[in-house]
Amino acid sequence: MCVSLRPRLTSKSIKRCNMTFKELLDSVRFEDVTPHIVRMYPDMEHSLGWYKIHFDMLRLMQPVFHEDANDMVCHITMKDWEDGTGLHLNAYPMEGDMWEHSLTKELIIAPEVKASNGELAACCLWHTSFYGFVEKHVDDRFRTKDLDLDVLDRWDDSLYYKVKAMRNFEKIRRYGGIIPTIRQLSPTKKAELIKQAKESVWFGGTPINRIKRKKRFRIEILEHYYERMTAISDYIVQAIPALSDDRNYMSVEQLCGLFCSELFCSEEIKSFVPDDESGAKYLYDLLSLYDMIPKMDGIVVRLVTGKKHEVLTEDEKLLCNLLAEGPKYSDLILDCAPSLGNQVVISYAAYNSKNPLVK
Repeated sequence: MCVSLRPRLTSKSIKRCNMTFKELLDSVRFEDVTPHIVRMYPDMEHSLGWYKIHFDMLRLMQPVFHEDANDMVCHITMKDWEDGTGLHLNAYPMEGDMWEHSLTKELIIAPEVKASNGELAACCLWHTSFYGFVEKHVDDRFRTKDLDLDVLDRWDDSLYYKVKAMRNFEKIRRYGGIIPTIRQLSPTKKAELIKQAKESVWFGGTPINRIKRKKRFRIEILEHYYERMTAISDYIVQAIPALSDDRNYMSVEQLCGLFCSELFCSEEIKSFVPDDESGAKYLYDLLSLYDMIPKMDGIVVRLVTGKKHEVLTEDEKLLCNLLAEGPKYSDLILDCAPSLGNQVVISYAAYNSKNPLVK
Protein backbone atom coordinates (compact mmCIF):
# COMPACT_ATOMS: atom_id res chain seq x y z
CA MET A 1 0.00 0.00 0.00
CA CYS A 2 1.28 3.48 -0.80
CA VAL A 3 1.88 6.04 1.92
CA SER A 4 0.85 9.63 1.76
CA LEU A 5 3.07 12.08 -0.06
CA ARG A 6 1.92 15.49 1.13
CA PRO A 7 3.23 18.68 -0.49
CA ARG A 8 6.09 20.13 1.50
CA LEU A 9 8.64 22.86 0.91
CA THR A 10 12.30 21.85 0.68
CA SER A 11 15.36 23.35 -0.93
CA LYS A 12 14.65 21.13 -3.95
CA SER A 13 10.97 22.06 -4.16
CA ILE A 14 11.54 25.17 -6.23
CA LYS A 15 9.11 25.61 -9.13
CA ARG A 16 10.68 24.28 -12.33
CA CYS A 17 9.92 24.71 -15.97
CA ASN A 18 8.10 21.75 -17.48
CA MET A 19 10.32 19.05 -18.99
CA THR A 20 9.89 15.78 -20.84
CA PHE A 21 10.02 12.46 -19.04
CA LYS A 22 13.31 11.72 -20.84
CA GLU A 23 14.79 14.98 -19.56
CA LEU A 24 13.62 14.17 -16.05
CA LEU A 25 15.34 10.76 -16.09
CA ASP A 26 18.54 12.31 -17.43
CA SER A 27 18.51 14.83 -14.56
CA VAL A 28 18.70 12.26 -11.76
CA ARG A 29 20.73 9.26 -10.64
CA PHE A 30 18.96 6.12 -9.53
CA GLU A 31 20.44 6.67 -6.08
CA ASP A 32 18.41 9.91 -5.95
CA VAL A 33 15.22 8.00 -6.74
CA THR A 34 15.58 4.90 -4.52
CA PRO A 35 14.61 6.41 -1.14
CA HIS A 36 11.48 7.95 -2.66
CA ILE A 37 10.36 4.62 -4.16
CA VAL A 38 10.71 3.00 -0.73
CA ARG A 39 8.91 5.84 1.05
CA MET A 40 6.10 6.35 -1.47
CA TYR A 41 5.58 2.67 -2.39
CA PRO A 42 6.71 0.54 0.60
CA ASP A 43 5.59 -2.71 -1.02
CA MET A 44 8.13 -2.08 -3.80
CA GLU A 45 11.11 -2.17 -1.43
CA HIS A 46 12.02 -5.71 -2.53
CA SER A 47 11.75 -4.80 -6.23
CA LEU A 48 14.44 -2.11 -6.28
CA GLY A 49 16.67 -4.22 -8.52
CA TRP A 50 13.92 -4.31 -11.14
CA TYR A 51 13.35 -0.57 -10.76
CA LYS A 52 17.08 -0.07 -11.41
CA ILE A 53 16.81 -2.16 -14.60
CA HIS A 54 13.66 -0.28 -15.67
CA PHE A 55 15.38 3.07 -15.02
CA ASP A 56 18.48 2.11 -17.02
CA MET A 57 16.40 0.63 -19.85
CA LEU A 58 14.45 3.86 -20.25
CA ARG A 59 17.58 6.01 -20.12
CA LEU A 60 19.09 4.02 -23.01
CA MET A 61 15.87 4.14 -25.03
CA GLN A 62 15.36 6.74 -27.74
CA PRO A 63 12.12 8.77 -27.46
CA VAL A 64 9.71 8.02 -30.32
CA PHE A 65 6.43 9.87 -30.80
CA HIS A 66 3.27 7.77 -31.38
CA GLU A 67 0.15 9.55 -32.63
CA ASP A 68 -2.20 6.86 -31.29
CA ALA A 69 -0.90 7.12 -27.71
CA ASN A 70 -3.17 7.89 -24.76
CA ASP A 71 -1.89 11.46 -24.56
CA MET A 72 0.95 13.68 -25.68
CA VAL A 73 1.63 15.04 -22.19
CA CYS A 74 1.61 13.74 -18.61
CA HIS A 75 -0.06 15.68 -15.80
CA ILE A 76 1.73 15.64 -12.44
CA THR A 77 -0.80 16.35 -9.69
CA MET A 78 -1.61 15.58 -6.06
CA LYS A 79 -4.42 13.03 -6.00
CA ASP A 80 -6.60 11.80 -3.14
CA TRP A 81 -7.03 8.05 -3.52
CA GLU A 82 -10.03 8.16 -1.16
CA ASP A 83 -8.57 5.40 1.02
CA GLY A 84 -7.84 7.59 3.99
CA THR A 85 -4.12 7.92 3.30
CA GLY A 86 -4.29 11.50 2.04
CA LEU A 87 -2.79 13.05 -1.05
CA HIS A 88 -0.41 11.16 -3.32
CA LEU A 89 1.83 12.31 -6.14
CA ASN A 90 0.25 11.16 -9.40
CA ALA A 91 1.41 10.96 -13.03
CA TYR A 92 -1.35 10.62 -15.63
CA PRO A 93 -1.42 9.13 -18.18
CA MET A 94 1.71 6.97 -18.13
CA GLU A 95 0.36 3.43 -17.84
CA GLY A 96 -0.46 1.63 -21.06
CA ASP A 97 1.58 3.74 -23.49
CA MET A 98 4.70 2.53 -25.30
CA TRP A 99 7.72 3.38 -23.15
CA GLU A 100 9.47 5.08 -26.07
CA HIS A 101 6.47 7.40 -26.43
CA SER A 102 6.21 8.09 -22.70
CA LEU A 103 9.74 9.49 -22.88
CA THR A 104 8.49 12.19 -25.26
CA LYS A 105 5.74 13.36 -22.94
CA GLU A 106 6.02 16.80 -21.46
CA LEU A 107 5.40 16.74 -17.72
CA ILE A 108 2.78 19.35 -16.86
CA ILE A 109 3.42 20.01 -13.16
CA ALA A 110 0.47 21.39 -11.22
CA PRO A 111 1.14 24.48 -9.06
CA GLU A 112 0.38 22.60 -5.84
CA VAL A 113 3.08 20.00 -6.49
CA LYS A 114 6.18 20.70 -4.42
CA ALA A 115 8.39 17.70 -5.15
CA SER A 116 12.01 17.09 -6.08
CA ASN A 117 13.07 15.57 -9.39
CA GLY A 118 13.83 12.36 -7.50
CA GLU A 119 10.25 12.20 -6.22
CA LEU A 120 8.84 12.96 -9.67
CA ALA A 121 10.99 10.23 -11.21
CA ALA A 122 9.91 7.70 -8.56
CA CYS A 123 6.26 8.45 -9.28
CA CYS A 124 6.65 8.21 -13.06
CA LEU A 125 8.66 4.98 -12.82
CA TRP A 126 5.97 3.42 -10.64
CA HIS A 127 3.41 4.19 -13.33
CA THR A 128 5.51 3.16 -16.35
CA SER A 129 6.38 -0.18 -14.70
CA PHE A 130 2.76 -0.93 -13.78
CA TYR A 131 2.45 -3.73 -16.39
CA GLY A 132 6.06 -4.88 -16.15
CA PHE A 133 9.61 -3.65 -15.66
CA VAL A 134 10.90 -4.98 -19.00
CA GLU A 135 9.37 -6.04 -22.30
CA LYS A 136 9.40 -9.73 -21.37
CA HIS A 137 7.28 -9.04 -18.28
CA VAL A 138 4.68 -7.24 -20.40
CA ASP A 139 4.71 -10.03 -23.01
CA ASP A 140 4.22 -12.65 -20.28
CA ARG A 141 1.45 -10.66 -18.60
CA PHE A 142 -0.56 -10.29 -21.80
CA ARG A 143 0.71 -13.52 -23.40
CA THR A 144 1.55 -11.62 -26.56
CA LYS A 145 4.22 -14.16 -27.57
CA ASP A 146 1.63 -16.95 -27.61
CA LEU A 147 -0.86 -15.55 -30.11
CA ASP A 148 -0.03 -18.45 -32.41
CA LEU A 149 -1.26 -21.04 -29.93
CA ASP A 150 -4.13 -23.10 -31.30
CA VAL A 151 -6.59 -22.03 -28.60
CA LEU A 152 -9.79 -20.06 -28.88
CA ASP A 153 -9.02 -17.88 -25.90
CA ARG A 154 -5.50 -17.47 -24.49
CA TRP A 155 -7.08 -16.11 -21.30
CA ASP A 156 -8.71 -19.48 -20.59
CA ASP A 157 -6.03 -20.73 -18.17
CA SER A 158 -7.16 -24.34 -18.23
CA LEU A 159 -6.88 -24.57 -22.02
CA TYR A 160 -3.93 -22.21 -22.39
CA TYR A 161 -1.57 -24.06 -20.05
CA LYS A 162 -2.49 -27.47 -21.45
CA VAL A 163 -1.92 -26.44 -25.08
CA LYS A 164 1.34 -24.66 -24.31
CA ALA A 165 2.66 -27.48 -22.13
CA MET A 166 1.82 -30.13 -24.72
CA ARG A 167 3.60 -28.12 -27.42
CA ASN A 168 6.69 -27.91 -25.19
CA PHE A 169 6.48 -31.60 -24.27
CA GLU A 170 6.59 -32.58 -27.93
CA LYS A 171 9.83 -30.70 -28.49
CA ILE A 172 11.43 -31.93 -25.26
CA ARG A 173 10.65 -35.56 -26.09
CA ARG A 174 12.26 -35.16 -29.53
CA TYR A 175 15.52 -34.35 -27.74
CA GLY A 176 15.33 -37.27 -25.34
CA GLY A 177 13.54 -35.62 -22.43
CA ILE A 178 11.14 -37.45 -20.13
CA ILE A 179 7.92 -35.79 -18.93
CA PRO A 180 6.57 -37.08 -15.59
CA THR A 181 2.82 -37.58 -15.12
CA ILE A 182 1.05 -36.39 -11.99
CA ARG A 183 1.51 -39.85 -10.48
CA GLN A 184 5.27 -39.69 -11.12
CA LEU A 185 5.80 -36.42 -9.28
CA SER A 186 7.24 -36.46 -5.77
CA PRO A 187 4.77 -37.27 -2.94
CA THR A 188 5.15 -33.72 -1.60
CA LYS A 189 4.41 -32.11 -4.96
CA LYS A 190 1.42 -34.40 -5.60
CA ALA A 191 0.01 -33.54 -2.17
CA GLU A 192 0.44 -29.84 -2.93
CA LEU A 193 -1.40 -30.13 -6.27
CA ILE A 194 -4.20 -32.11 -4.62
CA LYS A 195 -4.55 -29.46 -1.91
CA GLN A 196 -4.66 -26.63 -4.50
CA ALA A 197 -7.28 -28.51 -6.53
CA LYS A 198 -9.47 -29.16 -3.48
CA GLU A 199 -9.31 -25.52 -2.45
CA SER A 200 -10.34 -24.47 -5.97
CA VAL A 201 -13.26 -26.95 -5.97
CA TRP A 202 -14.62 -25.71 -2.65
CA PHE A 203 -13.97 -22.01 -3.29
CA GLY A 204 -17.21 -20.06 -3.29
CA GLY A 205 -19.15 -22.51 -1.17
CA THR A 206 -21.63 -23.46 -3.91
CA PRO A 207 -22.95 -26.99 -3.12
CA ILE A 208 -22.36 -29.57 -5.89
CA ASN A 209 -23.03 -33.29 -5.94
CA ARG A 210 -20.33 -35.96 -5.65
CA ILE A 211 -20.07 -36.72 -9.38
CA LYS A 212 -19.74 -33.08 -10.36
CA ARG A 213 -17.27 -32.50 -7.54
CA LYS A 214 -15.02 -35.35 -8.75
CA LYS A 215 -15.17 -34.03 -12.32
CA ARG A 216 -14.36 -30.53 -11.16
CA PHE A 217 -11.47 -31.88 -9.05
CA ARG A 218 -9.93 -33.62 -12.09
CA ILE A 219 -10.16 -30.42 -14.11
CA GLU A 220 -8.59 -28.35 -11.33
CA ILE A 221 -5.69 -30.69 -10.60
CA LEU A 222 -4.83 -30.91 -14.30
CA GLU A 223 -4.89 -27.13 -14.59
CA HIS A 224 -2.45 -26.76 -11.68
CA TYR A 225 -0.28 -29.54 -13.12
CA TYR A 226 -0.10 -28.00 -16.59
CA GLU A 227 0.53 -24.50 -15.19
CA ARG A 228 3.59 -25.75 -13.30
CA MET A 229 4.78 -27.92 -16.17
CA THR A 230 4.44 -25.00 -18.60
CA ALA A 231 6.73 -22.80 -16.48
CA ILE A 232 9.40 -25.51 -16.26
CA SER A 233 9.11 -26.71 -19.86
CA ASP A 234 9.37 -23.11 -21.12
CA TYR A 235 12.78 -22.87 -19.48
CA ILE A 236 13.94 -26.21 -20.88
CA VAL A 237 12.76 -25.41 -24.41
CA GLN A 238 14.59 -22.06 -24.37
CA ALA A 239 17.78 -23.81 -23.24
CA ILE A 240 17.66 -26.68 -25.77
CA PRO A 241 19.45 -24.90 -28.68
CA ALA A 242 22.44 -24.08 -26.46
CA LEU A 243 22.89 -27.66 -25.27
CA SER A 244 24.45 -28.63 -28.62
CA ASP A 245 27.27 -26.13 -27.99
CA ASP A 246 30.44 -28.11 -27.19
CA ARG A 247 31.11 -25.74 -24.29
CA ASN A 248 28.13 -27.19 -22.41
CA TYR A 249 27.80 -30.48 -20.53
CA MET A 250 24.10 -30.70 -19.64
CA SER A 251 21.52 -32.78 -21.50
CA VAL A 252 17.78 -32.30 -21.98
CA GLU A 253 17.18 -35.41 -19.89
CA GLN A 254 19.12 -33.86 -16.99
CA LEU A 255 17.20 -30.58 -17.29
CA CYS A 256 13.99 -32.59 -17.06
CA GLY A 257 14.97 -33.23 -13.44
CA LEU A 258 13.46 -29.78 -12.82
CA PHE A 259 10.01 -31.34 -13.28
CA CYS A 260 10.57 -33.40 -10.13
CA SER A 261 11.68 -30.47 -7.98
CA GLU A 262 9.74 -29.49 -4.87
CA LEU A 263 9.83 -25.78 -5.71
CA PHE A 264 10.73 -24.02 -8.94
CA CYS A 265 11.04 -20.48 -10.21
CA SER A 266 12.71 -18.92 -13.22
CA GLU A 267 13.53 -15.44 -14.44
CA GLU A 268 15.48 -13.63 -17.12
CA ILE A 269 17.62 -10.61 -16.24
CA LYS A 270 19.22 -8.49 -18.96
CA SER A 271 21.84 -5.77 -18.68
CA PHE A 272 21.24 -2.25 -19.97
CA VAL A 273 24.57 -0.50 -20.48
CA PRO A 274 26.04 1.92 -23.03
CA ASP A 275 28.02 0.48 -25.93
CA ASP A 276 31.39 0.98 -24.23
CA GLU A 277 30.53 -0.79 -20.95
CA SER A 278 30.41 -4.43 -19.84
CA GLY A 279 27.01 -6.09 -19.54
CA ALA A 280 28.47 -8.79 -17.27
CA LYS A 281 29.86 -6.19 -14.85
CA TYR A 282 26.49 -4.42 -14.84
CA LEU A 283 24.73 -7.64 -13.79
CA TYR A 284 27.42 -8.43 -11.22
CA ASP A 285 27.05 -4.99 -9.61
CA LEU A 286 23.26 -5.21 -9.78
CA LEU A 287 23.02 -8.65 -8.16
CA SER A 288 25.65 -7.75 -5.56
CA LEU A 289 23.55 -4.79 -4.46
CA TYR A 290 20.00 -6.16 -4.79
CA ASP A 291 18.64 -9.51 -3.62
CA MET A 292 17.06 -10.67 -6.90
CA ILE A 293 17.87 -14.40 -6.90
CA PRO A 294 15.79 -16.66 -4.60
CA LYS A 295 17.75 -18.81 -2.18
CA MET A 296 17.07 -22.44 -3.09
CA ASP A 297 18.90 -25.77 -3.12
CA GLY A 298 19.98 -25.52 -6.74
CA ILE A 299 20.27 -23.15 -9.67
CA VAL A 300 20.78 -23.53 -13.42
CA VAL A 301 22.06 -20.38 -15.12
CA ARG A 302 21.98 -19.85 -18.88
CA LEU A 303 24.50 -17.10 -19.59
CA VAL A 304 23.80 -15.45 -22.94
CA THR A 305 26.42 -13.15 -24.45
CA GLY A 306 26.55 -11.29 -27.73
CA LYS A 307 29.77 -12.98 -28.81
CA LYS A 308 30.77 -16.62 -28.48
CA HIS A 309 34.11 -17.19 -26.77
CA GLU A 310 35.72 -20.32 -25.35
CA VAL A 311 37.06 -18.62 -22.22
CA LEU A 312 34.87 -16.44 -19.99
CA THR A 313 35.94 -12.85 -19.44
CA GLU A 314 36.91 -11.78 -15.92
CA ASP A 315 33.57 -9.97 -15.53
CA GLU A 316 31.67 -13.08 -16.65
CA LYS A 317 33.65 -15.26 -14.22
CA LEU A 318 32.80 -12.91 -11.35
CA LEU A 319 29.12 -12.98 -12.34
CA CYS A 320 29.00 -16.79 -12.58
CA ASN A 321 30.83 -17.23 -9.27
CA LEU A 322 28.39 -14.85 -7.61
CA LEU A 323 25.41 -16.83 -8.90
CA ALA A 324 26.97 -20.10 -7.73
CA GLU A 325 27.36 -18.83 -4.16
CA GLY A 326 24.80 -20.26 -1.76
CA PRO A 327 23.04 -23.08 -3.66
CA LYS A 328 24.17 -26.67 -2.98
CA TYR A 329 23.94 -27.43 -6.69
CA SER A 330 24.81 -25.06 -9.53
CA ASP A 331 25.05 -25.63 -13.27
CA LEU A 332 26.00 -23.29 -16.11
CA ILE A 333 24.81 -23.24 -19.72
CA LEU A 334 26.65 -20.92 -22.13
CA ASP A 335 24.69 -19.40 -24.99
CA CYS A 336 25.19 -16.75 -27.65
CA ALA A 337 22.87 -14.23 -29.31
CA PRO A 338 24.76 -11.80 -31.61
CA SER A 339 21.89 -9.30 -31.45
CA LEU A 340 22.81 -8.59 -27.80
CA GLY A 341 26.02 -6.80 -28.70
CA ASN A 342 27.76 -6.02 -25.39
CA GLN A 343 24.65 -6.74 -23.35
CA VAL A 344 24.44 -9.93 -21.28
CA VAL A 345 21.41 -11.97 -20.24
CA ILE A 346 21.16 -14.46 -17.41
CA SER A 347 18.20 -16.82 -17.53
CA TYR A 348 18.06 -18.87 -14.35
CA ALA A 349 15.99 -21.70 -12.95
CA ALA A 350 16.14 -22.00 -9.16
CA TYR A 351 14.77 -25.12 -7.51
CA ASN A 352 14.50 -27.13 -4.31
CA SER A 353 15.40 -30.80 -4.58
CA LYS A 354 17.20 -33.49 -2.62
CA ASN A 355 19.14 -34.43 -5.74
CA PRO A 356 21.33 -32.44 -8.16
CA LEU A 357 20.41 -32.36 -11.85
CA VAL A 358 23.89 -33.53 -12.88
CA LYS A 359 25.27 -36.43 -10.86
